[in-house]
Amino acid sequence: MESVGLIGLGNVGSGFAQKLAEAGYRLTVLDKDCSRMEAATSAGAHAASTPGEVAKDSDIVLLSLPGSHVVEAVMEGDDGVLAHLREGHLVVDTGTSRPQTAIRYDKLCRERGAGFIDAPITGRGAGWIMMVGGAEENFEKGREVLTCLSYKLEHIGPIGHGQLLKLANQLVLAGQWAVWGEAIEFSRKVGLEPRLLSECLDFSVPEVMYGDDFSAGGHLALHYKDLGYILEVAHDAEASIPLTGFVHEAFKEAKVAGEPNWGQAGVITYWRRLNAHPPSD
Repeated sequence: MESVGLIGLGNVGSGFAQKLAEAGYRLTVLDKDCSRMEAATSAGAHAASTPGEVAKDSDIVLLSLPGSHVVEAVMEGDDGVLAHLREGHLVVDTGTSRPQTAIRYDKLCRERGAGFIDAPITGRGAGWIMMVGGAEENFEKGREVLTCLSYKLEHIGPIGHGQLLKLANQLVLAGQWAVWGEAIEFSRKVGLEPRLLSECLDFSVPEVMYGDDFSAGGHLALHYKDLGYILEVAHDAEASIPLTGFVHEAFKEAKVAGEPNWGQAGVITYWRRLNAHPPSD
C-alpha cells in the first residue's frame, strides 16, 4: 500500500485524514494548526514540519488547501513539495484553485519525473464527488486513494478540467444561495411567511437561511474566492455570465459586512440590507 502525505487539515482535510487512517494507509500530515495536527497524529498519522518533508515521506501527496495562493506557497521554495519530488511521485490538488495553477504544476512535476492532477471536490448527501483533470496514467496512479475519499470519482479530461468543472459547480451553487436569499426576503416584504417556500412549495431551502446563525455550511469567503476564479476564466474565454457577475457582488458585500466564519447562507444579509429588514426572531 502506498504511503500518503496530506497537507491541510481543515474541515475537508481532517475528514480525509480519518478516512485514510481507517483504510490503513501510512499517512504523513502537515497543518499550521497544532490542534489539528495533534488530532491526526493521535489517530496514527506521522507529523511533518515542512511540505518538503511530507513529499520525502510519501508516494502520493494530497493538497487540501483554500486556493491557488496557498498551493503555490507549499509547492515552492527549498522546503516546498517540488524541491523534494522523486520519480513516480504524484501530487493531487483536492482544493479549488485556478485551472492555470494545475497546468503550471503539471509541467513542473513532469520535469521532475512526477505527476500532478487536479481533483477538486464537491459535497452531496452521499459524501464527496471528485472530478479529476490530468493524464490518464496519473489518474490511475491516484485512483485507489481517491476512491477511498469519495463516493463518486470521475476523470473529466486533461489537466485543469477538474477545476473547470468545479467552477461550473460553484457557479450553480452560488446562484442557488442568491435565489433563496432573494425569495425569502421577497416573501417577508410582501407579508408572507418565508417558510412556506419549504413547507408549502417543497423547495429545498436550507434551514439556516431562515435564521441569523450562518456558521454552518461551506465558507462564504471561500465561495466568494471561487466566484472570482470563475470571472477570470470567463474573461479569458470571452464567456458572458452576467448573472454570476451580480452574484459575485452580492457575495462580496455579504463577506465585507459579515462575520469571518459565515457560511454561504450569510449572503441573505445582502437582501436584508437592501430591504431594510431586521434580523429574524
